[in-house]
Order: sequence, then C-alpha cells, then structure tokens
Amino acid sequence: MAQVEMEVKKRKFKMPTTASLLMLMILFSSILTYIVPAGEFERVFDEATKRTLVVAGTFAKVDQSPIGFWKVLSSIFEGIVNASEIIAFVFVVGGVFAVVVKSGAINAALGKLIKKLSGRENVLIILVMTAFAAGGASFGMAEETLPFVTLLVATCLALGYDRIVAVSLVCIGVYAGYSAGPINPFNVGIAQGIAELPLFSGIGLRTILMLGGLIIAIHHTLRYAKKVKENPEKSLVADIKHNVDGKEFDMDYELTGKHKIILIMIVLTLIGLVFGVLHYGWYLSEISALFMLMGIVVGMINFDCNFNEFTEEFLKGAGEMTTAALLIGFSRAILVVLENGKIMDTIVYALSLPLQSLNSVFAAWGMYFAQGLINFILPSSTGQAVVVMPIMASLSDIIGVTRQVAVQAFQAGDGYWNMITPTHPVLMASLGMAGVPFGRWFKFAGPLVLKWTVWIMFILAVGVMTNWGPF
Repeated sequence: MAQVEMEVKKRKFKMPTTASLLMLMILFSSILTYIVPAGEFERVFDEATKRTLVVAGTFAKVDQSPIGFWKVLSSIFEGIVNASEIIAFVFVVGGVFAVVVKSGAINAALGKLIKKLSGRENVLIILVMTAFAAGGASFGMAEETLPFVTLLVATCLALGYDRIVAVSLVCIGVYAGYSAGPINPFNVGIAQGIAELPLFSGIGLRTILMLGGLIIAIHHTLRYAKKVKENPEKSLVADIKHNVDGKEFDMDYELTGKHKIILIMIVLTLIGLVFGVLHYGWYLSEISALFMLMGIVVGMINFDCNFNEFTEEFLKGAGEMTTAALLIGFSRAILVVLENGKIMDTIVYALSLPLQSLNSVFAAWGMYFAQGLINFILPSSTGQAVVVMPIMASLSDIIGVTRQVAVQAFQAGDGYWNMITPTHPVLMASLGMAGVPFGRWFKFAGPLVLKWTVWIMFILAVGVMTNWGPF
C-alpha cells in the first residue's frame, strides 16, 4: 500500500504540450458550436484600401451550424491547407538560417566582440543585447539564440556576473527586438497580412517602440548585473549550484574572410528586405525568394560551392521547423471550426460589448492585456497570429481603433509576455541550459515586463490618438 502511495505521489501534474493544448482547443471549439449562438456581421469590401471591413452594428443571429466529429477531424487538414503559405515560408526561413548558423559567422563575430570588450563589461552587455535585438526585430530570431546560452553563461561567470545575466543577454535581448519587430516576418508580417495591412507599414512607431524597449531592458539588466558583481550573494541563484551542460563555444573562433563576406550578405539582405517591402510591396513569396538567394550565396561561400552540402543543411534546417509548421496548421484548424460553426463573429461581438463602452485608448490596452493572457495558453507567435488576428482585426473595426493598433497590441502581448510565460519553449530551454529555476527568473523578469507594459501602453495610446494607420 505504501509503495502504491509513493508511486501516486511521483505522478506529478505535467503541463500539456502546445500540440496537446491546440488539439483540446479544436475539440473545445467544436463543442462551443453547439452551445454558442451562431451569428454574423455584414462585411463590405473597401475598394480604396483593398480590405474587407466588418460593419459595426450589423450583428445578427443565424441558423446554428454545429461541427460534428468528422468535421473536427477534417479541420486539421483544412487548417494545414489554409495556412500553407505561412507554413511554406517557415520551412524556407528555417532552412536558410540553418545554413547561415552552420557557417559559424555569427558565432565568430560574437566571440570576437566578447574578446575585444574584455574589461568593458557594461559596453559588452549593451552591444550583445543590441545585436540580439536586431536579430529578433528583423529575421524573427528566437530559437536560433539557444546555442549562445552556454557561451554567455561561461562568459558572464568569468566576468563576475551570474547565470541570470547570461539568459537576459540572450532572451531579453532578442525579445526586446522581436516584440516590437519593425520588420519581423513571423509576428508583424503574418499579423499584418491577416489584418490586410500593407506589409511592415507603421515601421516608424514600431522602431521607436523597439528602441525604448531595448533601453529599458538594458538598464534593467545592467542594474542587476552591477548588484551581483558588487555582492555575489545578491544573485537570485547564489544558493543554486549548477554545472552548465553542453558544448562550449570556442572563444578563439577566428573571424575569417568568409565570415566577413557572410555577415555582409546578411546586412545586404536586411537592406533589400526593407527596400523591397516598402517600395515594391513584397510579401511572403518575394521575401522567401530573397532569403533563398542569401542562403544559396552563403552556402556556396561556406561549403566551397558544394551544392550537395548546402542542400543537406537546408533540408536539415527546414526539417527542424516541421513541429512549428504543424502547430500553425493546428492553430488555423481552430479558426476553421469557429468560422464553419458560424460562432467567430459571435465571439467578436461578445468581446466588443465591454470594449465599446471604453475610451479607445483603454480599449487598445484591453486588447493588449487580453493577448498577454492568451500567450500563457498558446505561446507560438505564428500560431497566435493565425487564431487571434482575424478576431482582433474584426474587433478593431467595431470598437473604433485602427487595425495597426490591433496588430501592435497582439504583437506586444505575445512578445513581451514571453519572458514570464512558463509554456514558452525558447525561455524554458534557455533557463534549463543555464540551470535557472523559473521562479527565480520570474523575480528578475517580472518587474521588467511591468516596465515594458507601461512603455507599450504609452505607445498604444499614441497610436490611438494619432489614428495610426494607414487604417
């Protein structure tokens, strides 16, 4: 009997995986089609802006259209098909960045930077966080940062800091850029596409958001780092011993001529991305072509024109994105069920009722906080965009805020709150590699997210008051 009780105690509750949550949400959505009254808004196509608008005040009940078991099963297939353009883009980018990372150019540049700034720790923290922020803001860098955790843990410990500072340099650095994402194709690009906004429109205010968020993040990290350096006992992980597991980066990694050319190619690709989007209206197809060009050039340089090695590395990187691609399809399946069951508009209408009575600024803030809470359930940026943005875009039409504001509320609620979300894979993997318990990390990152929240609320207020657009 005692043995049975011990076995029961060992069976601790495990947080469902993202895939499990999405499957349950698909099933739950189908159940809602039997309970929630079906309804629809009238929609009109605006020739001037080439977008479909929800007409406020036109919500009406329609015949119930419940989704049966067979349709639930087929919704996953439909979701993958409907999200095929986004999924294809994810595969291309995953393959290209595997080639770039394999070249070692980024590792070599970071290693050289660390060596060069030895003894100037504050400058090192500022530049490393800025570099990661630039990667998050432009290429949507996130999972690609994980290999740097081990390197920076070793570096920070050698400089008299702790493991929390190391994780901050990587995670908080990259998400300071990712969460504003002036030209991030994974969150703002996909969200704007769903909201029918011109790709990367609103780049000016987003850049201001990113710079402000980065300054706040750097200041927060520097204050903590200084406190730990002056008194190691004040470290939040001072009582936790941990041997960093994993391969350490070679600090003497030589920055070769090939590496320099590859880094120049990355910069030129960024410039081309911004120019193409702003001047020629590029979207996922054209951006994928640009990334493929960069990948081929980098591959040919790194592999000495061995096309077989390039394609093998590309396929390996694309293969690693399979889970992310399927999660996007699962996310779209939720939307398929809600739309086919004709309850998506009912949900939008129900959400709009309390927000319509609020000032537009407060309504925008409400959208931000709602998205932050959703992020705890569904931590995938692209997955959230697929599920949430059709609702947020329709909601913005009704409550009188621009779709650009709605995209930013989604983007910030998703990105900034990732730093305190225990289901977020990048954060949890980084903490695991550094040996930092989530509770200790929360004590460090929680106050930062509050600071970021004040900043994004200010930016959203500016967006509402200036009618941030184009619409």
